[in-house]
Amino acid sequence: MKKIFKKKRFIIIFIVILAVPIIISLNKNKGAAEVFVNAVSLERKSIEQTISVKAPLEGIEKADVVSPLNYEIIDIKVKEGDVVLKDQVLVVLDSEELKEQITSEENQIALAELELQDKLKTMQIEYDKALLKIKELEDSYNVNKELLENEIITQESFDKIESSLNDAKKNLESYNAIDGKIVSSPSESKRLEIQKQELEKKKKDLEKVFIKSPIDGTVTRVNVNLGRYARDTENEKAMFVVENLDKLQMKVSISEYDIEKVHIGQEVEIYSDVLKDGIAKGVVARISPTAEQKDNNAMERVIPVVIDITEKPDNLIAGVIASARIKVGREENVFAVPSGALLQDENDKFKLFTLNEDNTLKSVIVETGLETDLETVIDGADLTEGMNVVVNPDLSYMDGMTVTPNKEAE
Repeated sequence: MKKIFKKKRFIIIFIVILAVPIIISLNKNKGAAEVFVNAVSLERKSIEQTISVKAPLEGIEKADVVSPLNYEIIDIKVKEGDVVLKDQVLVVLDSEELKEQITSEENQIALAELELQDKLKTMQIEYDKALLKIKELEDSYNVNKELLENEIITQESFDKIESSLNDAKKNLESYNAIDGKIVSSPSESKRLEIQKQELEKKKKDLEKVFIKSPIDGTVTRVNVNLGRYARDTENEKAMFVVENLDKLQMKVSISEYDIEKVHIGQEVEIYSDVLKDGIAKGVVARISPTAEQKDNNAMERVIPVVIDITEKPDNLIAGVIASARIKVGREENVFAVPSGALLQDENDKFKLFTLNEDNTLKSVIVETGLETDLETVIDGADLTEGMNVVVNPDLSYMDGMTVTPNKEAE
């Protein structure tokens, strides 16, 4: 029994001795699995940082033409595309109703003035009679006063005469007279003044039946038709839109996170489908001093910015959507790598990995600078032109690690 046990133990030990080299070999082969990397040669270049935004192109000066009057349109003098001058008549409204109102107002005012004159004449006669009556009563008062003093009349008789004089004086005070001449009351004068003001307003409105352009420009929209009323426009829009198309602009919104990079005078490149492969040039002209909410569903704030088009190809027109690339920064003769080539270490310092001739990795600490959508400017004492930089490192990479360059990517 002991011999059998010893024999089994010998077999097990023999199997273990054979298995150890195999396991070691497998582990060794597993650790030697190839790691492929993409690498690029570090070169000096020019890097330009831009901010891209989209907005429709519009005239640098734009006017929505509306009418304060709502009369029938009897003559449209322009069409879309016509070039007009300031104060040029665009449309004429029917003025017959307004003229009738003016005539009616003039007649009402004339009648009111005649009626007032007649009233003043009548009141002047009554006033003059009241003055004569007071004169008579005053004479009677003086005579009867002497009679009372001489006890020729009774006190009761004198009191009646005195009361009549006082009543006549109070009656005289009810007349609106200045230096003995009856004049209209303040309410009558004000009422007539209001009527005359309404008449003047209607006379000025008569000039407004000729709807004019407030600016020099091109008629870009006509939203009216003959026979309709001035405010009965297409989709309740302005009657006309006139734009100065000699100069175009874009009103864009810049994120609050990017606005510190934008400054008045920065160059802008303009792209649009109507330009095909061409571009227009512009400049940042105005930056709003206040921010506004981006939209109802976002907390982000944006700042309105106006871009003036400085060089415009003939086929660039208002109303089309254009893309603007604002040039916010540029550096010359600098090292730049794809942004994915950079890693941050435990001290928040940026580093990249370079590929040595023996295909081992070496980490290099760098300082970062200007960033674009694809590349980042770097600087460091250990950087040299022509060195190979790994563009797709991850946290498993270490100094001295052997890798295999991806020839196809290279």
